Amino acid sequence: MGFVISHRLYLRVSFLQQYVRFIEYVETEIRYAHKILENIINNYENDSDFVKFIHMVKQNLTYDRNFSKAWEKAVYKIPSSFGLTIQDKKTICEFGATLGTTDVMGQISLCKLNKSLINSILEVAKEEKNKKSKLYFMLSSSFGICITIILL
Repeated sequence: MGFVISHRLYLRVSFLQQYVRFIEYVETEIRYAHKILENIINNYENDSDFVKFIHMVKQNLTYDRNFSKAWEKAVYKIPSSFGLTIQDKKTICEFGATLGTTDVMGQISLCKLNKSLINSILEVAKEEKNKKSKLYFMLSSSFGICITIILL
């Protein structure tokens, strides 16, 4: 059990880091290439777990042409194994709800704001991972050793 919780903490940090990279990608594509949102989503490729989230957004867009709704559905389909908190998902949802609704400068500002918010959440998640991951790992190991001793 401790291993699972420890792994969840790791996955949360990893997902948030990949999400920050995605925001940076979106900001760059809007600022310099003036691409539309659908093209940005369709062209985003990466070899991380975050791409699964982007694929969910793409799939939702085929059924519902509203980006905001497609984004929100994908956010709430993120497996709990990633360890994202309700606040994490809410912040990610807010980004998708307003992305593409303003001019270029507004979208760039939105990307910067969201990146700042997620970076502060990411710092807390890293601290939590560093502190609690070792604790859960040690407790789990200790419990396993105790059970082994009792059974012998």
